[in-house]
Amino acid sequence: MSYRFEATSDFFRSVLDVDTILGYADDGDSNRDLFLKLATVTLVTKFQVFVEKALEEFRYELNEKPSRALSTYSLMNSLKLSLQEDNALTGLVKHANFTDEKRGRIIGFLNSISYISDAEQIINEAFRFRTKFPLGKTGKNELIDLLKQIDGDSNPFVGFGDERIEKLDSLLQTRHLIIHQDRYNGTKESCTESITFLRELVTFIDSYLNQKMNEINQRTDEA
Repeated sequence: MSYRFEATSDFFRSVLDVDTILGYADDGDSNRDLFLKLATVTLVTKFQVFVEKALEEFRYELNEKPSRALSTYSLMNSLKLSLQEDNALTGLVKHANFTDEKRGRIIGFLNSISYISDAEQIINEAFRFRTKFPLGKTGKNELIDLLKQIDGDSNPFVGFGDERIEKLDSLLQTRHLIIHQDRYNGTKESCTESITFLRELVTFIDSYLNQKMNEINQRTDEA
């Protein structure tokens, strides 16, 4: 099966390692729980890597697109992220030492966010788009917020199933308990189900991002 993003193919190749680890978790083996915990933590880590790499690829493909091809939400989100950084305007507010050098920095910063006013401005590396996927006790809402950056879609997983996506928080909570409290009450069967779940989720995310990029490309080609 072919996928849009290299990160997706990488995930499916790397998750075979989890299958290997799980194969050692035999009933009656004194190390059974150890292998189950290792498989779970490894699986979630590989999913985290996939999300970040897929979003990085998506972000890279935005370069050279005219700003009109992107949604207003995406443009405003980038502007918000830029303003949250330590930028030339921040220095203007904090200090009254007005120099030509500071004026030049402000002009440079304003040029870097000109995509907000110029529909034909070409997107470049100055465009801000979050790709980091922090893992804690939960992660569903964090993942939704990352995908929401594209066009403001507050329910990107409606096609996957609202109830199914809830399993992500449960899996991340399991990982959290293993790492921080060394607690685990799962089984080989539940771990296998988690692998299947993330394989399906990764496939859905690849398809979702592919659809969104195709829409952006279509708007790019429009006169």
